[in-house]
Amino acid sequence: MPAQDTEIDFALPAMPLDEALAAYGTASGVQLIYDSSATRHLRSVAVVGRYDRAEGLRRLLAGTGLTPQFTAERSATLLRVVAQADVVAPDQAGAVALDVLEVTGENAIGPVHGYVARRSATATKTGTPILETPQAINVVGRKEIEDRQAQSVSQALLYTPGVMNQYGTDVRYDWLYVRGFVPGRYLDGLRLPFGARGYSQPRVESYGLERVELLKGPSSGLYGQNSPGGLLNLVSKRPTATPLREIQLQTGSFGRAQAAFDLSGPIDPDGKILYRLTGLARTTGTQLDYLEEDRVFIAPSLTLRPDTDTSLTILSQYLNIDSPGGGAPQGLPALGTLYANPKGRIPTNRFIGEPNYDRFKLQQGFIGYAFEHRFNDVWTVRQNLRYSHVDANTQRVQAIGLGADNSTLSRYAWAFPERSDLFNIDNQAEARFSTGPFAHTLLLGADYLREDARYDESQLRSVPSLDVFAPVYAGTVTRPPLGTRITQGRNQTGLYAQDEIRFGGFRLTVSGRQDWADAVTRTTNAANGVLSQVKQDDAAFTGRVGLSYLLDGGLAPYISYATSFQPTAGTDRALQPFAPTKGEQIEGGIKFQPPGTNLLMTGTVFDLTQKNVLTPDQSNFRFNTQTGEARVRGVELEVKASLTESLDLIASYAAMTSEITKANANATGASFIGNELPFVPQHQASAWLDYTVRTGDWAGLGLGAGVRYIGASVGDNANLYHIPVVTLVDATVRYDFGYRYPALKGVDLAVNATNLFDKTYVSTCIAATGCFYGNRQTVLATLRYRW
Repeated sequence: MPAQDTEIDFALPAMPLDEALAAYGTASGVQLIYDSSATRHLRSVAVVGRYDRAEGLRRLLAGTGLTPQFTAERSATLLRVVAQADVVAPDQAGAVALDVLEVTGENAIGPVHGYVARRSATATKTGTPILETPQAINVVGRKEIEDRQAQSVSQALLYTPGVMNQYGTDVRYDWLYVRGFVPGRYLDGLRLPFGARGYSQPRVESYGLERVELLKGPSSGLYGQNSPGGLLNLVSKRPTATPLREIQLQTGSFGRAQAAFDLSGPIDPDGKILYRLTGLARTTGTQLDYLEEDRVFIAPSLTLRPDTDTSLTILSQYLNIDSPGGGAPQGLPALGTLYANPKGRIPTNRFIGEPNYDRFKLQQGFIGYAFEHRFNDVWTVRQNLRYSHVDANTQRVQAIGLGADNSTLSRYAWAFPERSDLFNIDNQAEARFSTGPFAHTLLLGADYLREDARYDESQLRSVPSLDVFAPVYAGTVTRPPLGTRITQGRNQTGLYAQDEIRFGGFRLTVSGRQDWADAVTRTTNAANGVLSQVKQDDAAFTGRVGLSYLLDGGLAPYISYATSFQPTAGTDRALQPFAPTKGEQIEGGIKFQPPGTNLLMTGTVFDLTQKNVLTPDQSNFRFNTQTGEARVRGVELEVKASLTESLDLIASYAAMTSEITKANANATGASFIGNELPFVPQHQASAWLDYTVRTGDWAGLGLGAGVRYIGASVGDNANLYHIPVVTLVDATVRYDFGYRYPALKGVDLAVNATNLFDKTYVSTCIAATGCFYGNRQTVLATLRYRW
């Protein structure tokens, strides 16, 4: 039972009950278990005042026919009161029965209670419980992000199995590989820009996110063109019905100074208009000399709820990054990093560019909306729309090769600005109904996207060489003239359908999608004005079939088959555009989520194949054909648990084998058949444990520690560069001052360290002068005030 002396200030206006329960859970930290169909069309009364958790929930449920039963201080099951006067003996007339509802009411795009998400909108677009989803999905919620003080999407996924972040310090992009492939990137279910060459990808600020969701394996059946490895969907913070106010100050390693705020709540007394305003400003150095970052982020959003069946949320954000030093480390020689160099080890802070030349600037803006209207108990329609603009301007000096003296680097300067504009819209109609003993959740959808991009690549200009062990910079480097301009316009139109069928303990998910994707790419040689144009028209049908069975006690084995497609740039020797690559996967596993607990265990085995991969053309080695094939097989295990209100746990393990199964020999006669794919560690393991003292003299003290094991991998298809094993330790300590000093309620201080023991390691090597160090020890101190 909840502690009666724990009181909370509630300020919940009257609103739809689903929204009210989500707001109550956010304010109280209580995990609620209930059937969302029982709350549909119901409305709560206003709850304003200071109450303990139980009393606050009872007042919220007044008049709804639901009553709470607390199983722990932070866990409650909602019971439905069912009158029995007409079905029992006369002497029992007027008695009531309590019908226990064991389906969680967590909002699929809202806050995660503790570390364990129960629902996701990514895998099915319908908010299906993760336990019933026949595909692996990993969810990192806001609490986990905050506990570990993850400063990027990449850092948020450090404890997720099957994920590889290969380039270390990079303020420009989140470079991720999932099951051996780069995942498609989405924000709030809509694809993010990519550009003609991938340099106008946006950097999504982690402070503005509610969740990070990673759907593993081919996922074109609902989303269209994607890689076979998976799909990354980032879920923005949205307006809350409960007032939320937070300011944050942060400092730490490399001269970091950051301020942030997060404000949300109702605008009107009835809670029909909600707002949220999230912002951040940062200036910092990095572990690399001369590489710095200045960042400004702002994200206003507004939700309109004219009635219980209709909502419109306007989402917008703006991000500006200015990074002297080029935004990321340059590739270093393998000799002196991965391998021994007679001159010694290259320092991890070594900058091999030009301080007065290297620079990265990014401006990006998004604006769109999420609309939903429920016509009745059967039909609901949704429309998600967004316009995105990304303008990335990069100029860098990079290495060509290491001289015979093992210390002199030859270098070149170049510039590669790219900008992209993307419009996309996704229309959905969802129907929930039954046909005899079969309960259906039917989803029909149509989406469209249009992206226009321009990429300007300069000529490459030699600059003075640099002694990598005793650098003396050239001082003056000018931007080379334009060499190549690429403009690209691409469209994707898709029609999709999905039916989730429930019969007894069985859950059958069947989805199919037809896509039409076209692109026109124009390449202009600036020196002679010659223009070449390539048109691509691709069509593909993809889908997923999955079956789960829910056993008593929260055990759910499943099996699924899914496919994907991804357009391929370029032409063959007949100057014909390449066909899309195709992915297919068989996956089986078991999920375990005992009722009434905040625990989710997932075990998965998968066999993933990518076909139509480019490989050298034996008739003309200047071109490629599409007879290549790659395969990844593996096992993934993950445990997430909020075992009590004080104790949270993450544990994961992945074992993967990868192989290039089909490939032609290159011009030298070498073939990659049998080689491993890059960025696929043979083994990965991690664990994180976080504990907060709630009573006694040490009440308010929180401690957390984690260990990450990253197994051996290779950095290139030729398997020339073998990356060794590394084990890293992270830790946190924090204190909530409100426990001891009531006047400081809402104030807490956290100190987080990643790579606690400052281990020096190479994260990857992709070429002889393409090696990158992993992140060195980083310590951050965060002072936060919530009221």
